[in-house]
Amino acid sequence: MKDDYLTKGLSSLDVLERIKKGQVNVLEDETIKTPAMIIFSNVFNLFNALNLFLALLVVLSGHFRNMLFMGVVITNTVIGIFQEIRSYHKLNKLRLLNAPHATIIRDGQEAKITGDKIVLDDLLRLGIGQEVLSDVIVLNGEVLVLEAMLTGESDEIYKQKGDKIYAGSIITKGEALCKVVAVGQDNYISHIAKKVKRAKRQPSRLRDALDFIVKMVAIIILPLGILLFLKQYLISGLDLDDALLQSVASMVGMIPEGLVLLTSIALSVGALNLSFKNTLVQELYSLETLARVDVLCLDKTGTLTSGKMEVLKMEKFEEFNEDVFANIVHELNDQNATGEALQNYFKPQKKIHLDRLIHFSSRDKHSGAGYNKDLYLIGACQFICDKISSFQKARIDHYAEMGNRVIGLSINKKLVALLIIKDELRPNVKKTLAYFLDQGVDLKIISGDDETTIRSIAQSAGFRSYDKSLNCLGLKEDELKDKALDYAIFARVNPDQKIWLIEALKKSGHTIGMVGDGVNDVMALKEADFSIALGSAMESAKNIANVVLLDNDFNHMIAIIKEGRRVINNIQRTATLFLTKTLLSIILALLAIVVLTEFPFAPIQLTLLSSLLIGMPAFFLSFEHNYDLVKGGFLSSVLKKALPCALSIILAVLILEVLIKLNMVKAEHVNTMATLISALIMYVNVARISKPLNLFRILILSFAFLGLFLSFIFFREIFYLEALTLNEIILAFILSSAGVFIMYRLDRLKIIKHLISRIDEKY
Repeated sequence: MKDDYLTKGLSSLDVLERIKKGQVNVLEDETIKTPAMIIFSNVFNLFNALNLFLALLVVLSGHFRNMLFMGVVITNTVIGIFQEIRSYHKLNKLRLLNAPHATIIRDGQEAKITGDKIVLDDLLRLGIGQEVLSDVIVLNGEVLVLEAMLTGESDEIYKQKGDKIYAGSIITKGEALCKVVAVGQDNYISHIAKKVKRAKRQPSRLRDALDFIVKMVAIIILPLGILLFLKQYLISGLDLDDALLQSVASMVGMIPEGLVLLTSIALSVGALNLSFKNTLVQELYSLETLARVDVLCLDKTGTLTSGKMEVLKMEKFEEFNEDVFANIVHELNDQNATGEALQNYFKPQKKIHLDRLIHFSSRDKHSGAGYNKDLYLIGACQFICDKISSFQKARIDHYAEMGNRVIGLSINKKLVALLIIKDELRPNVKKTLAYFLDQGVDLKIISGDDETTIRSIAQSAGFRSYDKSLNCLGLKEDELKDKALDYAIFARVNPDQKIWLIEALKKSGHTIGMVGDGVNDVMALKEADFSIALGSAMESAKNIANVVLLDNDFNHMIAIIKEGRRVINNIQRTATLFLTKTLLSIILALLAIVVLTEFPFAPIQLTLLSSLLIGMPAFFLSFEHNYDLVKGGFLSSVLKKALPCALSIILAVLILEVLIKLNMVKAEHVNTMATLISALIMYVNVARISKPLNLFRILILSFAFLGLFLSFIFFREIFYLEALTLNEIILAFILSSAGVFIMYRLDRLKIIKHLISRIDEKY
């Protein structure tokens, strides 16, 4: 490397040579689906493969009309691809805005570039709050590094000249000039994990429940289908085509193909809707966790307040050389709201050579420098001086009670002045906090600031529990965890204490959301169930967060909470319809093997029911407004509605079987009567989950009714529906009414609720 490398870095020619060799810091992010991946996953999946296999069996039977279900499959696939790609393009633009940046030196010029533009041997300048984007060796300077993303340990590690810093580490203190020694897949973190942004998969009951459903269907569908075919062909004496067709019908009914698709679309559309409010959702399934959040932890600075700080004045307790502090502030050059406010206030009159710099640390809560054997410190008063007089304490409290931030200046641990900093409340923050409280979301303020200042700001913001505050200075882990539920405001909190509080709140059974913006928030954001970072946050905080508010508008939180609840509530509601058909088909297939004469539906009849009473209402209901707090597990909530409906249809079909044997119903009319009975009961079920009714939902129900009416009256031949006698029609309506009555009774049975509650914790 050239002698002037430390001042000029790589040349443009050096960079081009490395790009040609592929020595660029490009990492695959497997959490983001490209358009090609979206198309592939929507076309080549288990359910589509099963449906194609069943369609081929229908071809062999010669009853081509029963392949109509493939039209539904193809339509679903096209809609899914369109919606997901539409969301991808919008979200990708936001991801580019939020991409992590590095400060590089090339051709003697300093610039910011995204992490994927770093090349081998690049010269990087690392400072506080930055996430290291590539493995480097320190050439100059000293830093404290948090390697928790790699090791899981929250201890800060000292790095100096010659030490290696790994990608994924976070600079918590100091500044260093470093040389890139590995890029892309050669980075150490690439050998221990594929994913840089998060060390753990976002927990999701929804995803777990869907995986469980897919797994169960995949396990039972072929064995049940084969057993049903053998029974119908070898025992019941049906010809090959009819036995094959009934087996296909049972398997078509078992596949909840629209459920996975609808979930994918709903999550993508939810993320897309939020993108129009400059909100980037970095992990789709985190929307479910967001919908369940019942405790939201906030910082004061940048969340309740605007984060645009201004030094109002300085109050001196004795005379001193202000120029030393001015040099310290500008030499440190902290890129945060407080640092910028101090730099705007202090203007150095002349350049002073400082003996050593002390970079800010969220644990020590101060920065400073040595000069002429004296120690100059800037920070929280309790941390920078040995003694605070009663007069000084009164002045600090006076300014804090006005909602101002108070920063002390000390020389040799003696308090010499106070800086009074103004940080205004965000507009409409009162409305936002009131919304959370009205929605049953408990609020906690966790901040490193002074207790009096936080209480004053909180009171001004309409925070109802502003008087329940705790100074956490010096509190041990057990002491703090015991008090986590008793207080609403936690002041003078260090990074470890933030993690302890999150852990304690989670252990108490709450779903925790956290808003953070600093390097001291990173590990707490990682520990929270759902994490939100502001667009102005440190890149390390943005990279770990589930959602990033790119325009720093905390008031978007109302829209975010609403969107998360809307998506999950609607998925839970519409999933009931899909699971009803799956449960119905599985249980009927078992009964057809053991008790029933034959499976009571043809594939095209199940397609009719699926289209008008499952797919169509589910699709439109998934866009409805539903902002209620999400309660219970996903699968248990769905089963509470789906199982009673499926069982009521099955009981009606069993009674129908008895009526056939009593010659009260013609055997050749069983499919038509079973379809009519199922349609009427499922129609009531759609109406039941659509409550409370509004004009939009009435239109959906009306369209479904019209479709059924036309199908049974004018398109009977298409769906293999026979003309029923008057007695059969009356019997069908009697059995349907009995089924509806049974459905509502089963809905209230304690034994069913008990059985379903057993899976509530897991799914």
